Amino acid sequence: MAFKASVLALAFLLTVDSDAVQSGGGRAGAAVTAGISPGKNEEKRSTNPPAILPAAAEAKSTWIEGENNLPLGFIWIEPGTFVMGSPRPESDRDNNEGPQTRVTISRGFWMAIHEVTQREFSRVMHQNPSRFKGDLLPVEQISWFVATNYCAALTTQERAAGRLLDDYSYRLPTEAEWEFACRAGTRTRFSYGDDPGYANLGKYGWIRSNSGNQTHPVGEKLPNPWGLKDMYGNVFEWCSTWYAAYPGGSVTDPTGPSSGLNRAMRGGSWLYFGGDCRSAARGNYDPSDGLDDYFGLRVVVGRTP
Repeated sequence: MAFKASVLALAFLLTVDSDAVQSGGGRAGAAVTAGISPGKNEEKRSTNPPAILPAAAEAKSTWIEGENNLPLGFIWIEPGTFVMGSPRPESDRDNNEGPQTRVTISRGFWMAIHEVTQREFSRVMHQNPSRFKGDLLPVEQISWFVATNYCAALTTQERAAGRLLDDYSYRLPTEAEWEFACRAGTRTRFSYGDDPGYANLGKYGWIRSNSGNQTHPVGEKLPNPWGLKDMYGNVFEWCSTWYAAYPGGSVTDPTGPSSGLNRAMRGGSWLYFGGDCRSAARGNYDPSDGLDDYFGLRVVVGRTP
């Protein structure tokens, strides 16, 4: 029997805006699961995505047909190994991007194609704190605590409705998971190449040079090789990890220290220059800071730790 794994249509509306999933979205996910050839930075093990909703609900699910059936608006990220951080010669590199560390992600996870929109956020939290208003604009002006509360509220809601298995949850990605998915098997400054003069970055993200000093609807720019959009620019994305120096060597499923001062953020924003949006570029902020109009989030679905 063909494998099926999905979230119900209501969950799609709450978690990933179907209006924002354009060509290269769900279909790209099918290509990822079917086994896009890994880049030089990655050893990728082919796995089938796990079922994430109760069998009783499966018959009512919405599907994207491809070589594998995938939930609308999410990409299955297979387990694999990559080099986290940047080499010393990389242009615009910051010292906090080293030492480079070999990281193994031993468990696959689902990642949303784009950042959480204001429509998605307000349907769950019944509020919209954003400065720039628009249903398909990324939600912003949210703290790390608000971001994690959103994930918890969505998880509770979907489990109660029978649309999510108890051992899976919506959550923020770890910093390692974020960079693994952003790089998509590459070692270059961006997933599409080094782009030394940032001539092509505007095709992939909204940054200081092309944003007009505001956010833009999600999903309008080109995807990375695994089908993820808006990994560069628009809004910074909170990670679950406490910000800290990399350990070096080789590690498996790193989650960072158990405490710290700031939480990690990734991806840059509409306000920042190209160098701050590179795959290896790191941000870190006070988790209670929710006043900035370039702080947002992207959700993943994975097994509850």
